[in-house]
Formats: sequence, structure tokens, C-alpha cells
Amino acid sequence: MGKQPTVPNESLGFWIYRTYAQASNLLRRTFEAHGYHCTPEQWGVLTSLRDEQGINQAQLGERTFKDRHNITRILGLLEKRGWIERQMNERNRRAYRVFLTEAGKDVEEKLRVLVKRHRTAMFEGLKAEDLEAMRKVFAHILKNIEQQE
Repeated sequence: MGKQPTVPNESLGFWIYRTYAQASNLLRRTFEAHGYHCTPEQWGVLTSLRDEQGINQAQLGERTFKDRHNITRILGLLEKRGWIERQMNERNRRAYRVFLTEAGKDVEEKLRVLVKRHRTAMFEGLKAEDLEAMRKVFAHILKNIEQQE
């Protein structure tokens, strides 16, 4: 492997973080411009619930890479907006199953359209092969990180 840069803004980690932060901020502003007070993290929870209704909070936290405190906070905000509902799990009274409400399904659909536009603009000028190569590189890096945990 080549020489690692010593200046923080030359490191690969800096560029990964900066790209993530700016993309996340732009998506949040896009949601707000269309009248949706929703963060990208909240969007991730909504879309995970679209894929699997009724999972418990712990499973949802694992799928969205949120710890117990953060997933509880996010679910509280989404519930307050009427986008999700939590129901007691019949098998485990300490766990709640989480469901999208009809309003949540509607919001998720509308946000999904905005996310598709956001991704199209973000990846403009890149070929499918470029994106696949990026996925492979990031998958490899993640595998290396996970082996060190």
C-alpha cells in the first residue's frame, strides 16, 4: 500500500466522512424543502420498516446501525408524528414490535421519490461499473474492519 497522507483532509477517511456528511445534509435539506421534517436516519428506519413490518426495536437498531438509546429516540419522534406505532410483543412483554402507520407508509413513499432523485444527482456522471467498483472496495474495507473487532 502506498504512503498514507499526514494531512487530515488528504486521507481517504476524511473524504469518506465528508462525502457522507454532505450527502446526508443535502438529503435532510431536500426533505425539509418538500415539507418533511425527517432526518436521513429517520428515513432509514422508515424504509427498514417498509421492508419488514413488526420487527422489534433491537432488530431495527441492528439493521439501521443505531444503538438502543438512539433507536428509542428516533422511534419516539416518528411515533409523535404518527408515522409509526409500537405494539407490545405477545411473546416478550419487554419488547415492542414496530409498524408503519398508514401516514408513515404515505410519507415513506413520498420520501423514497426524493431519495431516488437525490441519488441520481449524487451519482451523475458515474458509470455503473464505477459504482460497482466502489461497492466492492467498501465491502473489502468493511470486511477488514470487522476482522479486527
